[in-house]
Amino acid sequence: MERIEKIGNIILWALQAFLVFLLIFQSRIELPFAGIGHLHPLILHLPIGFGVLLLGLFAIKKQLASFDVLADFLLLLTAIFSSLTAIFGLFLSKEGGYEAAALDWHQWSGVAVSFVYFSWVLLRRNLIFGAVLGFIALVIAGHTGASITHGEDYLKFGSQQSEISAESVVFEDIVQPILKAKCESCHNDQKTKGALKMNSIAGLLKGGKHGPIWKAGDALNSHLIQRIKLPMNAKEHMPPLGKVQLTPDEITILTLWVKEGASVDRKLGEFSKEFQGLIKPTQLSETTKSYDFSEASESDLKAVNTPYCTVYPVAYDSPALLADFFVAGKFDPKTLENLSQVQEQLVGLQLSKMPIQDADLKKVAKFTNLEKLNLNFTAVGDAGLSSLAGLSHLEKLSISGTKVTRAGLAKLLSNLSALKEIHVWNTGISAGEMSAFRKQFPKIHFDEGYIPKDEKLQINPPILVNENLILRPGEKLNFKHTLRDVLFRYTVNDSLPDSLSSLQTRASIDIKNFTNVRIIATKNGWLASNPIDVRVYKSQYIPSRIDLLSKTDPKYPAAGGASLMDFIPGAREVKGVSNFTWLGFKETDFDAVATFAKPTQIQGVTFSYLEKTDSDVFPPTSIEVWAGDDAAKLRLVSRFKPEQPKEKNGYSPKGINIPVKGVTAKYYRVKATRLRSLPAFVDNKGKGAWLRVDELLFY
Repeated sequence: MERIEKIGNIILWALQAFLVFLLIFQSRIELPFAGIGHLHPLILHLPIGFGVLLLGLFAIKKQLASFDVLADFLLLLTAIFSSLTAIFGLFLSKEGGYEAAALDWHQWSGVAVSFVYFSWVLLRRNLIFGAVLGFIALVIAGHTGASITHGEDYLKFGSQQSEISAESVVFEDIVQPILKAKCESCHNDQKTKGALKMNSIAGLLKGGKHGPIWKAGDALNSHLIQRIKLPMNAKEHMPPLGKVQLTPDEITILTLWVKEGASVDRKLGEFSKEFQGLIKPTQLSETTKSYDFSEASESDLKAVNTPYCTVYPVAYDSPALLADFFVAGKFDPKTLENLSQVQEQLVGLQLSKMPIQDADLKKVAKFTNLEKLNLNFTAVGDAGLSSLAGLSHLEKLSISGTKVTRAGLAKLLSNLSALKEIHVWNTGISAGEMSAFRKQFPKIHFDEGYIPKDEKLQINPPILVNENLILRPGEKLNFKHTLRDVLFRYTVNDSLPDSLSSLQTRASIDIKNFTNVRIIATKNGWLASNPIDVRVYKSQYIPSRIDLLSKTDPKYPAAGGASLMDFIPGAREVKGVSNFTWLGFKETDFDAVATFAKPTQIQGVTFSYLEKTDSDVFPPTSIEVWAGDDAAKLRLVSRFKPEQPKEKNGYSPKGINIPVKGVTAKYYRVKATRLRSLPAFVDNKGKGAWLRVDELLFY
């Protein structure tokens, strides 16, 4: 024990010295280890727990024969982790986005916690005064931290939402509560991520570092809507992964609100019937309905929440739960079985765009208390729909974009007496059949989506299917759309696709080599979509190995020659963190040889590189391809001089196709010469440029 205590004291003194150093010099140095500050919210629970335990020991002091030893050990642990928490907090503060005054209060209260426990260790006396003082310091630091993270009013309990009526101001009573619950914790007066404050109308209208967060009447190009609709795993998705996410209804509310003008003073009765119809069930029924089943346990809630499934209460203090699935590529039908732990409490299930089949709906049918079920754009059909006949509580069903027909829907509707609303646009059910359904089931609202009459709407852009845009032999560039009967047009010459000049396809493009592709979606009765620009690499032939003959810079070794054929795109560099995806050359040129198992005829070589002139990263000045069946006797078969940039630019991966005119060889050697003298438009004029290389592909 004495040895452990001695080591602990050495660690504590070292941490305190480092903390003092950071406090003195933090304004004059750039702290290294970007991202390490994210350990602060993780580790801060340890000193709190140890501090509470330490205080609690005094209540049972007389019953503990080893009180002094145990107290000393807990005190040392508390002091060490208090110091670590303060240090990580200083790192986190350097990432920005926090109001200065609030940050100062939290910073110095956290430092005070560290100093209190450190001083107590020095005293070597188990004083109740020290325990109480330390606990008070922990409470103050915790409160100031929570104010930064959750806002100053985080201690207010209960729902403040008033009853919604036609006279309700939409922004004040509907939009702002959504933003407050899901966005304000990171965008307030104390914590201003992205220089954005969302706790006031003035802050929302001003926007952040990217400008206004919405464009009235234009949801498609509004920053707010773009961020909340990004995939969960996207870096810019909001709220960030790990935070409570917006529900599908909340996303729809915000989208329609922006689309209809983003007014801050219009009343609900002044908005479209589409908007009003969405608000009533979302804002009233879900928040006021009572249930007779008990709440799920914390352990069950923890078990059913996964990186790709979020389970949360429908409203404050309600036992009813909603489950949202996202990231279709990570979906596993077995995850539905995991929800059996909250089977009784589950009233809403979001499975839109998930790869579920008819057989999977048998698992869904076990959630007998379901009130809302979203199956939009899934592969389910009539057979699967029949499994849902026993959901007697189901009030809202979404089956848009599915294979469901009139027969399947008719059979289901005859069994679901509680159904009030069903979304059926973009299915195989005709307009005449829908008219018949309305007459047969007058109490059910059938939503067929917006059907344009005199005006045309713009269709959404295509959706890429490929997760990796470095294609292997036989792979194609695949894309899709949420609507049916969509045609795609594309170009490979950077021109805008149109009906005259572009090629037409339904689902995929066969790429031969590195290509910049522009794709639009078209559909009769709709305006063509905005284009998506895709940079695609393609390998037709894969060598047995690639050996790197030149020496890389120690900062960018990647995996040597193996990284030139790993089909992993080069990643953006993170400040202070080594990048292991790019091969970097500063003092030497690029030189590598690819070996095939047998002589292989190719048409060219794709050289993948990075251009980032604001960091002195330039294209090579020349690229040579040598070939032959004897590695010691190769001949020059092609030479290419890439165009050099004329101005500063940021991160831009590039590709060059170097034709070799049908050469057949076992060995192909590629040499790339780096730029020896930087041009005048960069800061390091006259010095040598960086050359960064990713892949060597053969076509």
